Amino acid sequence: MSERVRNYAAMAVIAASLAVVVAVLASSPPTDTDRVEHLATILKCPFCASESIASSPSDVARELHVLIEEWVAEGRSDDEIIEFFVATYGEDVLLDPPDDARTVLLWVLPLIAAAVGVAVVITRRRRPAPATIDPADRALVEAALREREQGR
Repeated sequence: MSERVRNYAAMAVIAASLAVVVAVLASSPPTDTDRVEHLATILKCPFCASESIASSPSDVARELHVLIEEWVAEGRSDDEIIEFFVATYGEDVLLDPPDDARTVLLWVLPLIAAAVGVAVVITRRRRPAPATIDPADRALVEAALREREQGR
């Protein structure tokens, strides 16, 4: 076996080993600390301006962080904890609200407005330019108008 083939084989073994390690780490269940940090990151501090519980320096946010830690230690699921916060503070407590008709509408309406605007621009550009009047036709119309004026 040549040295080049051995090098490629060694790189393949290392890559496969790395893939296995990454797969094992990715599939391992999150620790309680991971869960607490995740929940504190996705839940907004109810008394702060759009800050998560994790990033807010307020006393209320610290208390809520401790509450989340306690509930995770008690074995409550993430969904139970999120449902409590939503029931207590409303859906505004979620920094990433679930997709429903209202939020989808907020994303779709600007796209529809842009499409309508593009359609209007395209149709206006496709309209033919106003026809130019032939000088002979113009003279004929002017003569008819003069006769009409004289006939009054």
